[in-house]
Amino acid sequence: MVFDPTDREMFDTQRQRFDWSLLQNGNVYRYDTVFQLDSACTRLTDLGYLVHRVDAHLWTNVEDMHTAFAKTMSFPSYYGRNLDAFADVLSDVASFAYGSDPTSLGTVLAISGYDTFARIDRRTATSVLDIFSAQARLAALYAHPMLCLVESTVTDYAAVGGQQVSVGSVWDVEPDPPAPFHHGDLVEQVLQIYADEASASKYFAALNQALADTLDAHGRWQILNPVLASERVATLHAENRPEPPPTGTQLWEILIGLRGAGDHTVLGDQLVHDLSKSGLHFDQLITKFYSAETKELKQALTYYPSLQNSDD
Repeated sequence: MVFDPTDREMFDTQRQRFDWSLLQNGNVYRYDTVFQLDSACTRLTDLGYLVHRVDAHLWTNVEDMHTAFAKTMSFPSYYGRNLDAFADVLSDVASFAYGSDPTSLGTVLAISGYDTFARIDRRTATSVLDIFSAQARLAALYAHPMLCLVESTVTDYAAVGGQQVSVGSVWDVEPDPPAPFHHGDLVEQVLQIYADEASASKYFAALNQALADTLDAHGRWQILNPVLASERVATLHAENRPEPPPTGTQLWEILIGLRGAGDHTVLGDQLVHDLSKSGLHFDQLITKFYSAETKELKQALTYYPSLQNSDD
């Protein structure tokens, strides 16, 4: 039994799983992006589900769909390649005749690029989901959870299995888009800390060693001496802080300039890791980016004499 309500302690744990978040409300879900679909498939695979992946991007007709399903889910050679036949073979999948594994926790059909097929034949695209939903209810009689997950931005599919095609659960956050910088640019990290003057100096002295390897890997860099944040910045920062600033401290800013190549989102994450690993606590790390093509770069570089080029 996949979920066992007779063992209350175990059942409480089972209901925290990713598959429960889906199965409690249906068997067919859509995801807006392939990242979200991949994340869902990874979680289900890790739980012990058999996941069949199908890519619909290159389909040009309904026949392509049937061919892909037959190959991926090991349909028999007599598969009739129509919707009635699709319902028949799915009922066999539900009963573990083929295309499923009774030693797995359940079966998943995951289709990326489903919008491509919806544009070719919207009625059939909806019917496929409806048929899957019906056969998944049959599979439930065999304690066999079945899910169909599609990557699709279509929001108005007709109801399948008496339910709307809802957006599936998402437990993972998509990575930030690439934010590249090049040798002519300047990436500035503004490190904000609360400290007294002596502690700020000690913090600054420890920064070079803590960050040197990461900064060296990206290019040339310079760290400026700590300066007190402006009264306006300090007031705003304190007002938005969950707790009052530590007694006897002030808000200091340490500027870190870098000219090289990389991704400044990745760079920021690496610096946070380095600071944490070194035990250098901070309140905030703010990234500023000055492109070689902007007039602001020249002004920003006046603070970093070591990073100026002859052609700036």
